[in-house]
Amino acid sequence: MAIFSDKGDYYWWLLPPVAVISMACPILSSALGSIFSKWDLPVFTLPFNIAVTLYLAATGHYNPFFPTTLIKPVASVPNITWSAINVPLLLQSIPVGVGQVYGCENPWTGGIILVALLISSPLICLHAAIGSTVGMFAALSIASPFDSIYLGLHNYNCALACIAIGGMFYALTWQTHLLSLACALFCAYSGAALANALSVLGLPLCTWPFCLSAVLFLLINSDNPAIYKIPLCKVTYPEANRIYYLRMKRRASESRREEQKPKEQEPSSDSKISTGGTPLCIPKNRHLQHTQVNILTKCILFLVPSPDSSLSANTMKGQNINMEHSVDVKIETKGERKPIKQNPLSKAGKRVCRAVEYITGDMKEFGAWLKDKPLMIQFIDWVLRGISQVMFVNNPLSGLIVVAGFLVQNPWWTLTGCLGTVVSTLTALILGQDRSAIAAGLYGYNGVLVGLLMAIFSAKGDYHWWLLLPVALVSMTCPVFTSALGSVFCKWDLPVFTLPFNLALTLYLAASGPHNLFFPTTVIQSATATPNITWTDAEMPMLLQSIPVGVGQVYGCDNPWTGGIFLIALFISSPLICLHAAMGSAVGMLAALSLATPFSKIYSGLWGYNSSLSCVAIGGMFYAFTWQTHLLAIACALFSAYLGATVTNMLSVFGVPSGTWSFCLSALTFLLITTNNSAIYKLPLSKVTYPEANRAYYLKLKKHQRSCCEV
Repeated sequence: MAIFSDKGDYYWWLLPPVAVISMACPILSSALGSIFSKWDLPVFTLPFNIAVTLYLAATGHYNPFFPTTLIKPVASVPNITWSAINVPLLLQSIPVGVGQVYGCENPWTGGIILVALLISSPLICLHAAIGSTVGMFAALSIASPFDSIYLGLHNYNCALACIAIGGMFYALTWQTHLLSLACALFCAYSGAALANALSVLGLPLCTWPFCLSAVLFLLINSDNPAIYKIPLCKVTYPEANRIYYLRMKRRASESRREEQKPKEQEPSSDSKISTGGTPLCIPKNRHLQHTQVNILTKCILFLVPSPDSSLSANTMKGQNINMEHSVDVKIETKGERKPIKQNPLSKAGKRVCRAVEYITGDMKEFGAWLKDKPLMIQFIDWVLRGISQVMFVNNPLSGLIVVAGFLVQNPWWTLTGCLGTVVSTLTALILGQDRSAIAAGLYGYNGVLVGLLMAIFSAKGDYHWWLLLPVALVSMTCPVFTSALGSVFCKWDLPVFTLPFNLALTLYLAASGPHNLFFPTTVIQSATATPNITWTDAEMPMLLQSIPVGVGQVYGCDNPWTGGIFLIALFISSPLICLHAAMGSAVGMLAALSLATPFSKIYSGLWGYNSSLSCVAIGGMFYAFTWQTHLLAIACALFSAYLGATVTNMLSVFGVPSGTWSFCLSALTFLLITTNNSAIYKLPLSKVTYPEANRAYYLKLKKHQRSCCEV
């Protein structure tokens, strides 16, 4: 508050607001702590950020009592001469960046602070210096003015982020050390984005980037045991945290060895006879006679008839039926049934249907066939599924057709989109994410959108080869966002949708902007005048054409042929997805007409893609398909269209596109609905596949519930 005061030093009247604002910090800390404790997370400096931001927004530069420093957004391309760079000042910016954590720009002050850190923990001192260095290099990579780099304004958030991840809240290993560097780099670029966004409001950056990036990286779920998050009650300092981690690791290995000893000494299952009831979830150490297992299996099949064994087992597991005290069931057979002669035409029809099943739906048989194939072949399947997962389709053939649509639209966009998918999927593998989710393409679809939209919004045009570097870097953040958001949304059993793409793209475009020297983006301006619309100029063929174009705009493509190819890809996997995608796009077009939107925007499909995604999500994908949820899907598509207009007008003030924010917000809103109507059934996230299979699961569950009620 003293640094941003426009009254200068020793303005004694500033002390009362300092005291009042400081009183708010414990309240904010306690409130945020109550929320963050659900995920065992610290509040970091969020109370400071909230308090100072509110104070500076309340007073501003023109306040007569407590005026603050005027902060203006960037209005032109900075004039940078690389030969004018001063290397000693660059090196000096490292301790200055550490000092800027406290708002101090004196290099000696930064050096003293580093000495203080060294006394407490050499690892904290090391990571603070490394984080500050990473911030300095990141600032150079986006052509920031040298004055701001020398002042350490790009470094202090990175220093804090590097400390938090590099041994403080994660146990220090070489994996978490690399993760801390990635967090520091992400913090630097997100800091540039937030600085540009907040400058529009006349507010400073503070430590918002550090808080957001550190919380994001701490929410990562990983199967890698070397990425170990310390329980918050055990966090002290990096050296002690590592000792605690090694002790826990040793205990875990000893307990595993003790568990293996009884298994080796246990006699074979043939020498034991099990009596009494049998639980449905059989422990690994328990052995049963083959006859009892067969009887139990027949009982389960009798209760839940299903051609899909995995589905029936999952249904029984979801019902949590306890068979511990069940009565013995006798099954009598009345002789063998005689085989029924089938018509040759019906046999041929069944063969055709079975062949069609291999390429439709989620192609589960193809995925199972690939499991013992080389990893590279499996990886291609994962990438293709990731490309199609943008439209909720888990089908590699559909993904291949979508790639063909990209080639029809623009080969350069095809390259950047595929690169984004590959990098995003590889990053998920490196971070040790769930292999089944990776195989389903759930860590690739945000990457393909990032790659496509970064090329679309690049002001350098096609084949600007240097753009591939930021495409790869930004795509690497998508699995981080996916894992972190998944940790939060799992409390409500919700999907993350395309929120990782929205966050990654918005941060990139806000960080670069139209005035960036290396990677300028397309200028986006808010509406300043009433559009001149003549209703007689509306062309019905173009309005109808906007329906497939709206589906194509899900991937940023405005070619109607590309949109038609996408609809074919959807139809191969699921006719219901194809139907709802077209309906959602049509609803978006009608909503645009109701708000007198310029015809050029309607023809380009910009009003159709969010509605299309929303209609698919609600109409059979995450809700079981019924006529009630069908109407709900149309309502969600309409809500998404109007919300899209709101989000577009708001984000255009910051020069940022709307992305798929309105789809995410509207779909999440409709999925959080609670109702007593049994026809509006929200599927458990673990059971979601594609609309036709989801409906089959819903009907079987409903039939099973009726049979249980009758019994």
